Amino acid sequence: MIRLYLVISLIFLRKISLKFMKKFISTVLLVLSGLCFCSCIHDPDSDYYAGLIKIQEGRPDVAMRLFRQSARNGSKYVARRSYEELTNLGNISDRLNACQDLVEKYDDDDARLIAAKQYFSNNEETKLLNLTTNLDYKTCSNQLAALRFKVLYNLNDVRFFNEIYDWYVQRPLSQSHFEIYKMIDWEKIPEMFVQKESIISFRMAVYRRSFTTAYEKIGTLEDFPLCQQMISDYGKTCLYGSPNYLLDAQKMEKMIPSVKGKEEEFYVNFYVARLYEKAENYFTLVEKHYLDAMEVTRKEENYDNALWYLLNYSLKRSSDKAIQYIKDYCKKWHNPDYFSDLFNTLSPIMLSEGKWNEFYDLYQAVDGYASDEVVAKFAYIYGRLVQEGFALQSIDDTHKSDADAAFTRALTSGTDVYYKVMALTQLGIAGEQAEEVLCLNKITSGGEIDTDAEKLLLGYATYGIPQKIYPEWLNFYGDSKRKISYEAGKKLASFLRDCGDVKEEYYPQALRIAAKVIAKTDFTINKKDLELLYPRNFNKIISKYCAEYNIPEEILYSLIRSESFFDSKIVSSAGAIGLSQLMDSTASDVAKKLKLKEFDLRDAEVNVQLGSFYLNELHTRLEDDWLLAFFSYNTGITRIRRWGKSLKAAFNNRSYLPEDLFLEIIPYQETREYGRKLVGAASMYGWLYSDKDVGQVVKEIVK
Repeated sequence: MIRLYLVISLIFLRKISLKFMKKFISTVLLVLSGLCFCSCIHDPDSDYYAGLIKIQEGRPDVAMRLFRQSARNGSKYVARRSYEELTNLGNISDRLNACQDLVEKYDDDDARLIAAKQYFSNNEETKLLNLTTNLDYKTCSNQLAALRFKVLYNLNDVRFFNEIYDWYVQRPLSQSHFEIYKMIDWEKIPEMFVQKESIISFRMAVYRRSFTTAYEKIGTLEDFPLCQQMISDYGKTCLYGSPNYLLDAQKMEKMIPSVKGKEEEFYVNFYVARLYEKAENYFTLVEKHYLDAMEVTRKEENYDNALWYLLNYSLKRSSDKAIQYIKDYCKKWHNPDYFSDLFNTLSPIMLSEGKWNEFYDLYQAVDGYASDEVVAKFAYIYGRLVQEGFALQSIDDTHKSDADAAFTRALTSGTDVYYKVMALTQLGIAGEQAEEVLCLNKITSGGEIDTDAEKLLLGYATYGIPQKIYPEWLNFYGDSKRKISYEAGKKLASFLRDCGDVKEEYYPQALRIAAKVIAKTDFTINKKDLELLYPRNFNKIISKYCAEYNIPEEILYSLIRSESFFDSKIVSSAGAIGLSQLMDSTASDVAKKLKLKEFDLRDAEVNVQLGSFYLNELHTRLEDDWLLAFFSYNTGITRIRRWGKSLKAAFNNRSYLPEDLFLEIIPYQETREYGRKLVGAASMYGWLYSDKDVGQVVKEIVK
């Protein structure tokens, strides 16, 4: 065992720069000293991890032997991963035998898909077809079904057309469906399948969002199956491809008697309501059908979906009506988080309409039903409106003020750091009391901790195999029934953060694990552990340019954390690149000012240098205002200046508008949320590393 650890250590040390070697050697010695007390005990799981290392060394023969041992004797997931590794090792016969062993041991879609891929790549058609006989096309892996259909089609097997229709009609379509659809020569299909092909091609047109084409096909469809997927596609087609919403709403209404008492009745009512909404001026019918959809469904997610659309529709008509509907139905919805974006839309509308006192009524009404983040938001805004004289006190002045009561409620804001630090600032809370608030998450967490999954993941860390951790963690975390504990998540995040000092790609992985596991815990967090949520990755580079451009470190750390999660290679959908997420055009302008002829935004130091210069420039142009600099970094300085002038009208044209209220009324939700993230993160960085109270940081940023 000790020899194994030494081998692993030497392999890993070759990849570590000298500045980290001393720390790593100390860690290894600690591990080895513990092993000296139990070296006589062999952990069966160690064979699996040793096998992975042997593969990296180019010793697959030794790896096979080790995997066979851990497959027989390893713990739950180690044994399974060992079986899976064996399907990729040895000669063809070895791999096929391993596939058979895997499927016999684990009779599920994941095992069958691994085996099916091997059978397909090795032209073992009979084995693949036998493996995939009697698939349930409503629930099976789409990739597995696609492999079966590829083989059936290539063999000209009659079962292809007998089975494929169910796969295309009974479930949401996927990339696998699209690949098979492209493979088929539709001009040579059997005559008996022509009508079914029309329905499939209709669904594919919807999947590709070719709604005009899909709408043209509707009239040619015969024996239209009134199942959930088809009704949903029919409704989407009319919504996005119809020239006459009213006519199509009336046509869909006629389907209701045919689906009475079935879940399909929900889908018909839902899309009828949406079509009447697009037809405009059919208020009663829109509300009736959304309410009917809510009444007939047996699925919680469908109920919430129809209610969300009803609330948004009412908000378009009148904020008063939306507020009343929220009060009426908040006790009946199932997933509070589903409605958070609705409240984000509602709050700036209420502010712009001067509905200041309604913030109190609404946050009181939804407390216990909406998410803590939403309640904290409305409570905080109300408290500030009272302080600024816009909203009225609702209780006697001899009692604790409404503002203080609202700010106190905002302290228990779930995972929303922004409203916590803003409320702490307004209440003047600091020191140990502030730490207690910042280290407590009020989360309702579900799912049992899977100790076997933890054992597998922690084993990768113990044996120095970081590349396996994040993909495996995604696999387990994606299953809502399984959960990784706070302690395990903390260890994994800490290990990957340290690995990031050697290989940058592990920095964002560590932060994502910390954000999902540690930040979602439902008990008090250690202050030291919060450093995993707010790490100082790339600290030498960031410190260098903070000093050069006179930027407080908490400011730049918060920007980089919020922009890129410390992923130096990330590219956004809009084309922003790297740690500080700069567009090429912005970077080019900055590079000219710095006299840089060439630059690579994927280079961490170059990116931080350009981003720091740009942020400092915005800060200077905006009269040394960090919050406005943040906003401008996100949406442009011209827009921020224009908003600053126009939005004061909503607050009785005050000559001075506090920036926390300005933030809440900015027209773009993305910019509002961006500002909150950066203020919250900067406050945490200042508190954790610069010995500042969060209120001190807030006051330095928010005027």
